[in-house]
Amino acid sequence: MDFDIYEEVYKCSKCGLCQSVCPIYLATKNEMYLSRGRYIVLNNAYNYNKKLSSKFIKNLDLCLNCNLCKNFCPSNIDAKEIFTLLKFQNKYKYGFLSFSIIFFLILLTYKIRRKNIFVKRERIQAKNLKKENIIYFQGCINKYVNPSDKNATLNILGKLGYRVVKTSSLCCGLPYLSDGDLKSFQHNSNKIIDSVSSDIKYIVCSCDSCYETLEKIPELKEKIIRLDDILKLNNIELASNTSYVYHKPLIRNDECYLPSEIKILNKKGNCSLMENFLLLKHRKLADKLFKDVFYKQQDIENKTIITSCLLSKFGLEYLIKKMKTNTKVYSYSEYIYCDSIRKDNIYN
Repeated sequence: MDFDIYEEVYKCSKCGLCQSVCPIYLATKNEMYLSRGRYIVLNNAYNYNKKLSSKFIKNLDLCLNCNLCKNFCPSNIDAKEIFTLLKFQNKYKYGFLSFSIIFFLILLTYKIRRKNIFVKRERIQAKNLKKENIIYFQGCINKYVNPSDKNATLNILGKLGYRVVKTSSLCCGLPYLSDGDLKSFQHNSNKIIDSVSSDIKYIVCSCDSCYETLEKIPELKEKIIRLDDILKLNNIELASNTSYVYHKPLIRNDECYLPSEIKILNKKGNCSLMENFLLLKHRKLADKLFKDVFYKQQDIENKTIITSCLLSKFGLEYLIKKMKTNTKVYSYSEYIYCDSIRKDNIYN
């Protein structure tokens, strides 16, 4: 076992604070789905010089990578980084193929099914272009499944006056990290770095998963910005609607730029089961868990859920369909373009 991982795991005091926040543990009460339980196994493996079982490594897929446990950990142990490194070191593969390949095949299937659903809107041409050149990083979900978010984002950026010199079609690399494939992640990161010229002021993300992943690339960290931060920079006043509620992605630590009237739903760690792609990797388990980790029907009935992560939107739509409720789901960009920005000063 890597010494650095052992040193990190050794800091665990077994206090159990992670129990109070881990969505999967709260639903299952299984200690092996909890950081503390995994750290005990890792300590024993190191102390007795034992090899980690393939079952244990595969079990790491049941971590949502939300790192809520790190936020509550007195020792600030980074579970997400530990589990990613363990997969890499133990050459974990999702079945016979890497999960990244399976993920792209799934997205391609959705693209074929849904290619005629979305209507492309005309892009808004800004009258007064700003000096800054920007790249819009659309992400895989936009590219294959949800192009309406991309179209909404480009319209917003155009109306704000930004010169979008490129819409990147590259993957952020999250599927590789989920698989523990750090070599492919680095190769993909190099492609992204090479695609960004020195005159680019911002790389704008409309998906929190893409943003959090790109932040791991040191060469890009100063350029990465989320769409809601762009709106804040431009002092855009948003219209509100009490029928909207916000699903905060578990990977996001800070607050999303929203009107104060919009309620945040998941303060207790409710998830969409797409964090770390659990819904795709373990569908049967996800179907068993969703009643315990998702919202009560009365909390979302006759509401529209906004989320700033496209993976979360993917999962929310699946779970809402299972609930057979009339709840709708918008991405943050779709909400801003369709129901907020049209009513505020940006369109006046």
